[in-house]
Amino acid sequence: MTDREMYEIYRKWILEQTDPAYRIEEKSEDEIDFATDCAVGHVQFYHLEYEICALTIESEKADEPLFFLHFEIKDLEHAKELFTQMIASLKKAGEDTKVKVLLSCTSGFTTSFFAEKLNGAVQTLGLDYDFSAVPYTNLFEAAMDKDVIMLAPQIGYLLKKAQEVLKDKIIIQIPADVFATYNVTRTVDLIKEELDRKEKTEEVIEDIHDPEWDSSIAIVAIIRRNRKFEIHYRGADLEAPIERGVVVKDELDLRDLEDVLDVLFIKHPQIKGVAIVAPGVVFDGRLTLPTVRIFDVDVVGEFTKKYGRTFVLCNDANASAVGYYANHRDCGNLLAYYHPLGNVVGGAGLVINGMPVFGKKDFAGECANYLKTLNFSEDRYDLSRTPEGIVELITKLVLPMICTIGPDTLAVYCDLLTDPEELKESLKKYIPERHLPEIVKMDSRFWELFYGAGVLLYNVLHGTSKYREDLNEYRNR
Repeated sequence: MTDREMYEIYRKWILEQTDPAYRIEEKSEDEIDFATDCAVGHVQFYHLEYEICALTIESEKADEPLFFLHFEIKDLEHAKELFTQMIASLKKAGEDTKVKVLLSCTSGFTTSFFAEKLNGAVQTLGLDYDFSAVPYTNLFEAAMDKDVIMLAPQIGYLLKKAQEVLKDKIIIQIPADVFATYNVTRTVDLIKEELDRKEKTEEVIEDIHDPEWDSSIAIVAIIRRNRKFEIHYRGADLEAPIERGVVVKDELDLRDLEDVLDVLFIKHPQIKGVAIVAPGVVFDGRLTLPTVRIFDVDVVGEFTKKYGRTFVLCNDANASAVGYYANHRDCGNLLAYYHPLGNVVGGAGLVINGMPVFGKKDFAGECANYLKTLNFSEDRYDLSRTPEGIVELITKLVLPMICTIGPDTLAVYCDLLTDPEELKESLKKYIPERHLPEIVKMDSRFWELFYGAGVLLYNVLHGTSKYREDLNEYRNR
């Protein structure tokens, strides 16, 4: 069967997938929409060297696509499965496109009652709002997929800290008179005012490229955010970026990586090597990521055999450490601690004497393995959910590594850590200040990660394990 024949069969099959939940609108030969009252699923075909299909779900009420992927049409069963996943996401898009408002107070009791009253009111008014409530200890974890956060007056003093952690959310302190009287009308007005004031902003992630990267390369990173999986990809060709994008899905499968790679190589056959960045356990090109049922998969071996290019597989903490060091070569020996929001424990990357240290079977920095031996003031899961608790958690996790390697710099990526000085004061309880490393916060979740993966890939492509001396030139980019 030719590619064109497969495309025609797939297109015909898609048009046959009728359902009362949506309206099928055939915009053109290569564009088909599946519309609901809340969102639209787009099917777009591209006839390049091979047949490419892009599936997207968009809504006027959402800042970003609710679903996006593209793939080469080469396996009909896989293509049908991806379309089915899009339709499943489209059907539940009504909940996803509501304005989700989270109320929080000390215990969550009074705000839970207020949330019930608010849900009743907006249902009567026909407004697409959904209210829920949590105690402060659960606020930051629960806020990940919410649009608006409202703090009760008794925790209003935490407003600034909440704004620092939840930078992409609207944070409102409920006025005391509004909260005391459960004034539903005024509360809804406050939300409307803030929504009208908010400017839609896109998270800026710099393109990765370096004048000395003399081969066309690509970086593919797996990220878990807002309860969805994102596969971010970047391509660099000599001095210019050649590709950037993101796949958004509710679930993750290694075939999603293959789909990204298929399209990248079709569009840019000059790509010589790819670095894949992932959470989980990475060793000798193999990946274990239990949350998505990936166990000891030989990612590098399989992809190298399939695509005939050079592949490297990097743990996200190690890639971040290399990326930070590559752009801050005066930082000396580096301990980089990487702790995404929602994780109970993070991971660490090490750069000693200018060289990354991965340890025996890439085990260096896997601090989760001694977590249970540490004494905490309360349950470690509870500590990981608040800015106050995260300081104690990080202190006791990095303390053994600081005492062992004596780093010059401790670079931390953690949304909940709002002030590095708090971590410094906490560490001073155990280590004399003269022995403490300089503590800095990595503000970008992606830049160090992408750049570090690029450096590691460069080293493999050039058969060297040493950093290029010229990296000083790019430290301030």
